[in-house]
Amino acid sequence: MAGKAKSKTSSRRPFAIDVHSHIRIPELLEFLAKNPVKAKGPGSEDWFSPKSVADLKGLDANKARWARLTNHKTRPREMDRTGVDIQVVSSNFPVSCYWMDGPKGLRASRISNDGVADWVAKSPDRFVGLASVALQHPKSAAGELERSVKKLGMRGAWIASNIRAKDLGEDRFRPFWAKAEELGVPIFVHPLGTTDIIRLKKYFLFNTIGQPFEETMAMSSLIHEGVMDTYPKLKVVICHGGGYLPYYAARGDRSFHVRAEVRANIKKPPSAYLRKFYYDSIVFDHKILNNLISVSGLGKVMMGTDYPLVRDDGAAFIRSNRALSKEAKDRILWKNAAKLMKIKV
Repeated sequence: MAGKAKSKTSSRRPFAIDVHSHIRIPELLEFLAKNPVKAKGPGSEDWFSPKSVADLKGLDANKARWARLTNHKTRPREMDRTGVDIQVVSSNFPVSCYWMDGPKGLRASRISNDGVADWVAKSPDRFVGLASVALQHPKSAAGELERSVKKLGMRGAWIASNIRAKDLGEDRFRPFWAKAEELGVPIFVHPLGTTDIIRLKKYFLFNTIGQPFEETMAMSSLIHEGVMDTYPKLKVVICHGGGYLPYYAARGDRSFHVRAEVRANIKKPPSAYLRKFYYDSIVFDHKILNNLISVSGLGKVMMGTDYPLVRDDGAAFIRSNRALSKEAKDRILWKNAAKLMKIKV
């Protein structure tokens, strides 16, 4: 699917790969319009407060923002402006699809993945794609991941931090994790709000507090349920710098040493698993980024932007970090991503 990019490593500015960006697939939106969300409770969209729903509708009505999400012709110009050479693109598929039954969930994921593949094929030197899967049906999701990787050229998949309030480490999802390890592709975990919403409906807290909590829960589930031990070659990328866990792991380590229940499925302290994960750089503060690097290892952090939904200065954020050497910046800007996702540069 994606061809060899024209290297700019010898040009005036460093090469850059953005591992975290989104697009919209119009065909998927049409499918969703015909099959609207009917479920309530965890997994539906009722964790959005009314004000947040109104704000999001306003954002989607913004023509410039919508163009950035759907126009593959203008995206490369925006990338050039922000110093990005290659984007890893995904659709926000699970927002409205994790509630669907088996056939509809599979259909939605295939529409999304075919759309992402089409986007990438139009500019294969600038884009690579991540698949979406209907993980509420793990065996079907495993099959769609394999189809997307082997037939569409996807470099991995993008999933939510919980599946209708079911944690990612639960036994029901083992078929999917087994297939991801077999294929050798990374799985990106991205929160979609939070299921614990009652206290977070004010002040956009479902996003600023709830989403890092979701990432922390996703990592903790994968660790404590033994997934990271059962599948030692599994490659899991946690968005937004890993939520809270990389910055407060010592409390979990203490519990590991004094509480038998914490040791039920793992033989090492929770912090020992932090270097098994990969992370993007969307943390908004150089000191926090530098701490993440010290905890995870330099080879596990990759530049991301969440473009066009959050920021467009992700590459500049790395380049302006005075604590990093040129080699460290290059590894975060592109070398780690190229190795993980087999992107030829």
